[in-house]
Amino acid sequence: MKTRLLAAAGAVLLLAGCGSVHPGAAAVVDGTEVSMSRADDVAAVYCQLSLLSAPEGTPVPNADVRRQAVSDLVVAIVADGMAAEAGIEPNPSSYELSPTQRDELARSFSGAELDRVVEAINDSQRTFAIAEELGAREIDDPDAETQQLQEAGLQLIQSEVEQRDVEFDPRYGIDDDLKPVAVSGSLSVPVEAPGPTDPKGLPATQQCAA
Repeated sequence: MKTRLLAAAGAVLLLAGCGSVHPGAAAVVDGTEVSMSRADDVAAVYCQLSLLSAPEGTPVPNADVRRQAVSDLVVAIVADGMAAEAGIEPNPSSYELSPTQRDELARSFSGAELDRVVEAINDSQRTFAIAEELGAREIDDPDAETQQLQEAGLQLIQSEVEQRDVEFDPRYGIDDDLKPVAVSGSLSVPVEAPGPTDPKGLPATQQCAA
């Protein structure tokens, strides 16, 4: 289950656009806001799950999980819109965690924290469920595998996002080429994209912590 979640979180693409956004918004999609507090909550969950799955002592860049969180939330908005237009409503059983999976997570999380983790996982898997159904309509092959359908659906969602008016708060450092352009997440964005960063060399303030 943990592997499936992290694969889902990692596969959703970093998507387009940066510019001025509404005060308090991490991103805006055609006038629909992703609040900074919501993005921070999801980033905190991604941080915790990344730390659980990484070898002990391995740092996780905070900027990376923040970018992934806000990108996934933008993708979810677009995917939900596409699903509504196509008359798609995935069965909750196809993306919601089972009681057994929730119990497994409860070994590491509890109370409100557990609820936030479950919500983030369900939201991520709902996007993939929508992508799978969109992909099935695109491919129209009864023998196509789930991953193939999801990849086809995600490509459709990505294309749709590129047609939408999407803006990210510049602090996330995401440009219109779908790539990170800033390492630290500061308001100043360098002209050239940063090279790969060794997480072990990051100061503690730039590493996410559970």
